[in-house]
Amino acid sequence: MGKYVQWVAHKGVRMVFLNGKGLAEAENIVAQEELKQELLRDRSSSPVLVDLSNTTMTQTTSNKSKEVAAATKAAGIPDGPTAVVGLNKLQKAVAQLFGRGAHYFDSIEQAKDWLVKEEDKRKKR
Repeated sequence: MGKYVQWVAHKGVRMVFLNGKGLAEAENIVAQEELKQELLRDRSSSPVLVDLSNTTMTQTTSNKSKEVAAATKAAGIPDGPTAVVGLNKLQKAVAQLFGRGAHYFDSIEQAKDWLVKEEDKRKKR
């Protein structure tokens, strides 16, 4: 697995986790590329957990996020639930303009619990 992306489980639900905590712009880009490659490799609509606490957010990192979303969409990978932790109010507002249905949380535990609930809902459909 990559330096920033790994698979984790919470309450029996497998999810891909991007640990972007404290990353500068260049590292953030590398981390997002790892996420993109893992999602394209796995090709499932697995839940995605992203920690961006204390991370440098720029136009370049925002553009990379759009690229990741576009690449998975173009590959025909259905949107899985996505939970993002660590953004301030302004960052959340900007992210919501471009995201593919991500939900924002103040803690990793809140985000994981939400992902488990969303995955349970999807399994019942």
